[in-house]
Amino acid sequence: MWKAPTSLPFGDGHAAEAWVSIEQIAEYLGVRKDSVYRWIENRGLPAQKIGKLWKLKLSEVDAWMRSGGRKRPGNEPLSPVLTVQPGPTILVVDDDEVLRETVGEYLSDQGYSVAHAADGAEALAMLRGAQGARPSLIVLDLVMPVMDGWQFRDELGRDPVLGAIPVLLITAERRIQLTGPDVLWKPLDLGLLRDAVRRHLRDAP
Repeated sequence: MWKAPTSLPFGDGHAAEAWVSIEQIAEYLGVRKDSVYRWIENRGLPAQKIGKLWKLKLSEVDAWMRSGGRKRPGNEPLSPVLTVQPGPTILVVDDDEVLRETVGEYLSDQGYSVAHAADGAEALAMLRGAQGARPSLIVLDLVMPVMDGWQFRDELGRDPVLGAIPVLLITAERRIQLTGPDVLWKPLDLGLLRDAVRRHLRDAP
């Protein structure tokens, strides 16, 4: 396992953070090198090209991760189709296209199959039209147009099969009184998301 480098001191006593490589960042985040390159080009992952090589700083990468990743304009959204393959499948339901795509790419790099929906109504239609296939986990935003997360959960609760799918809530609405392991707050920390997904899948029946 690669270990983060120590800082190098300046003459005035301040520490200068060491640069790290694409390979080291990929290992640090647990993703493919191609994803790191893609995030640099399309999502504003902080990096500097020194000669022919990209160099990054862990503190900047960590801050970018905590922000949920940024997206540069001009990229097409991922197709909102429920495709359940062997192994865990996660359905991400959020009206924020940037967050949906970022979370989807990140979870795909963690080895999961990912599907997307822009609101609760679209997600419900996808689930009901999946012909018996079900995701292993739903990552659900609460505040959305058309059908919000609360309504979506109510609809799931009326179906004994769909209601058994575990749900991980994500929201930026601090006025909502929610606590516990089933809630993550926006801006979304991708590392916390990864840990929560692993926990939910491990604890699922």
